[in-house]
Amino acid sequence: MTGQRDNWCCYRCGIEQPEAEDDPDGDQQHQLDHITPIFEGGAVEDMDNLGLICAECHETKSKAEAARANRARRRPR
Repeated sequence: MTGQRDNWCCYRCGIEQPEAEDDPDGDQQHQLDHITPIFEGGAVEDMDNLGLICAECHETKSKAEAARANRARRRPR
């Protein structure tokens, strides 16, 4: 469902998901991602908070989210 909605493209950079025959190991297939992270209030199962993301964008986004989460944990309460 999400793939069709996103036209099988990464919601961040727009790159198309490779065809299965071009990616026999499946390691370049897009992944399902929470657009707004759960720890930042994103809904777990809301389709509007789910999108396809390529591996490169997912890695970059995940690192940024981890940095924000670490900063939030270090803040005095």
